[in-house]
Amino acid sequence: MLRLATVEDLSEIYMMLSVMHSDTIKGTSSIDSEKLTSAISHALHKGIVIVFDVDGKIVGSIAGIETSDWWSSDKYLADMWFFVYKEHRKSNIAARLIKSFMKVAKKSKFKIKVGHVYSGDGERKDKFYERLGLSKVGSLYTEA
Repeated sequence: MLRLATVEDLSEIYMMLSVMHSDTIKGTSSIDSEKLTSAISHALHKGIVIVFDVDGKIVGSIAGIETSDWWSSDKYLADMWFFVYKEHRKSNIAARLIKSFMKVAKKSKFKIKVGHVYSGDGERKDKFYERLGLSKVGSLYTEA
């Protein structure tokens, strides 16, 4: 079931994001528990957090916050996280989460900006976003 998250989901989202972090590429900075908890809480109160639950357990989520580029006042909805547990990735849950995120943005007359930064399998994820009508813009580079 696709639904908006509530503050009661904070702990379960935290655990999910910990799993997401453990799946990231080597060299990713460590989790600061207080900062992660604060970011989730901020998203729940000031942004949008959509979850997909199966049998009462969250199996995927996307969250975003309204923001703008540093050079512009034009607002958009930027993702903070987007994750689906491995055992649910062959379903349509990821697509349903993104489409729901896009729908929320459209209602607010915003465009969205989403990405994948610290995960592997970039080409597959690029193709996923492109199938949903999104365009790749730029790249991110970091010291190893």
